[in-house]
Amino acid sequence: MSYPKTQTISPFNLSSAPGTDIWRKPPSHNVLSAPTHPSPLPKVPLSKFQRAKLTFALPPGNELRQYDQAGLLLHFTKPGLEEGKDKWLKTGIEWYYGKPYISTVGADAWADWSIVPLSDFSSNASRPTATVEARREKDQLGKSLWVYQIVSDAEGKEVERRPLREVNWAFADEEGWEVGIGGYVARPTTEGGDGMLEAEFEKGVEYEVLDV
Repeated sequence: MSYPKTQTISPFNLSSAPGTDIWRKPPSHNVLSAPTHPSPLPKVPLSKFQRAKLTFALPPGNELRQYDQAGLLLHFTKPGLEEGKDKWLKTGIEWYYGKPYISTVGADAWADWSIVPLSDFSSNASRPTATVEARREKDQLGKSLWVYQIVSDAEGKEVERRPLREVNWAFADEEGWEVGIGGYVARPTTEGGDGMLEAEFEKGVEYEVLDV
């Protein structure tokens, strides 16, 4: 018999210098240089992965620069895998042309990117914050990884689960694959000086695996 087992990573802060990123774009750009916590990421067999969730906050909007970002990283690897053939998914907040967006990027062969406005953001004097979750789901057509923004009330109770992305390649081949789980922060742009970007992961990371 098997049952879900929840793992937790304690709250933490994570900083990044300029010039870091997680991005893959043809013909040859392939970068995974953003700081993560934990480092290295804890790995679980992909076949046992059920979900991962975290809550985090960036600095106030008036301190952010283009492409500043933080959130949840899932890094898919396999022993003996050819260099550059790893896969990953990141979802969180990204600062884009003066506004915060919930940003989700998945890289199978190459990366794709989708963004939706962070509707709960009040002003550039406030800190963009969000809770995101990636979870294994199954419907009549098969299995996939669904990414959500979790909205809670003042007491912390979940009141809405906003769908952001369905990722169909994540579980297409699970045999031998592992997934690293944790938080990340990146400051791709070097324009604006060498100041650090720090994100606060106030509730740490929660992830669930199928414990056999």
